[in-house]
Amino acid sequence: MFSKLINFFTKSTFFRKLYFMTMGIVLFILLSSFLINFFFLDKFYIHQKKQDILRIKNNILRNLNDFDKLEEYIDFAEDNYGVKISVDFNACSQKKHRKKMTLDVGDYNFRVKNSESSQVTFITLTYRYDTNTLLTIRTSLAVIDQYVDNILIFNIITAILTLIISGFIISYITKKINSNIEYLKTQAKSIERMEYPTEISLKSGDELEELASSLNMMSKQLHISTDNLKSFVSNASHELKTPISILCLYSQALVLDKVSEEKKREYFKVMLDKSLEMKNLTEGLLMLSKINSPTYKLNMEEIELKSLIIDGLANYDYLEFEKNLEIDTQIEELTIGGDRTLIKIAINNLIQNMLKYSKVDSTPIIVLNRDKLLFKNLTNSLDTNSIFEPFKRGENALNDKVDGSGLGLSLVKRVLELHKLKFEIYVEKIEELEYFNFIIYFK
Repeated sequence: MFSKLINFFTKSTFFRKLYFMTMGIVLFILLSSFLINFFFLDKFYIHQKKQDILRIKNNILRNLNDFDKLEEYIDFAEDNYGVKISVDFNACSQKKHRKKMTLDVGDYNFRVKNSESSQVTFITLTYRYDTNTLLTIRTSLAVIDQYVDNILIFNIITAILTLIISGFIISYITKKINSNIEYLKTQAKSIERMEYPTEISLKSGDELEELASSLNMMSKQLHISTDNLKSFVSNASHELKTPISILCLYSQALVLDKVSEEKKREYFKVMLDKSLEMKNLTEGLLMLSKINSPTYKLNMEEIELKSLIIDGLANYDYLEFEKNLEIDTQIEELTIGGDRTLIKIAINNLIQNMLKYSKVDSTPIIVLNRDKLLFKNLTNSLDTNSIFEPFKRGENALNDKVDGSGLGLSLVKRVLELHKLKFEIYVEKIEELEYFNFIIYFK
């Protein structure tokens, strides 16, 4: 028993705070009730007695002209209210002998006085109805005098029992709440150690259940984000490793003067290409990191899409000539609101993606109208489920050794999400040919 008591007072801080705060509220209510009874119970009792006497007086006055009803009511009042009633119809002749008869007509007064013989307190109302009629109503306060101490003792016993019972009830409730909090605390520590629980749930029907649901969602999102980050870092390292190795190898050969004069130009061109590849990769990584930040804010302005598409096609016209592509453009004038820099990056990536992954001698299509922006090109088999993952590239890009890091569509997806623009990708088969479609909707 003693060990349990020690264990109770060494519980978690929250448990102690909750328990003692609740018990403090109960104790405050009981103490307030006790003090109110101690100081105001007798005054309240006297006030109620006065109100009863005034009601009796009014009922008597209504029956003064009917002696039978008056007598009947007096008997009723004396039996039920514990009062003594006297109606003197000859008060005028006794005026000089009794001080209580000196009231003016219509006046009344209460007197609270202790009896010298019995030490009992009486409350008396004296009321003069007219010059001949005097009404006197008296009641004893012996009940309150006798039982006030007993009432206070009873209140103390009741308060102690209430505190004991409340203590057990509050202890049970706070233990239940504390166990739920301890459960959430344990799960949160697991997340802190990057050991993501598979399911965090509570059935408490209150805010703790909502907190558990939020914690469960956070755990799943962190797990996914951590896995994506690991994959992202691994892929980025892999993508950088090859050009860095080539740069080291070629630069070492040049420093050691192991390269003939004829091949030096070729070596310098390879080193430049790999340097540009690393530059583009790091810029893409930095941009993706920047726009994925929760604090990133768009610089909104009016953007004319037609000019951005035409400029983008001009930037990558070398791809059009290399693959002998004939681009079908159906472009209307359209202005939207957005961040010009990001929208330009998205359109350039979509144009570059369309041209790089198009088959030789094919006809890519670009359609722009008030409803949508469509990029369509003939391509090989494509897994659309993973196309937005960083460093994922199409099958023909691998087979044909197309340059790129696979960050383009990841950037496009994030830019469109920031602008709250709906988009869709799908592969369309036409006469056993597969066309890749990327559509951005404006309505």
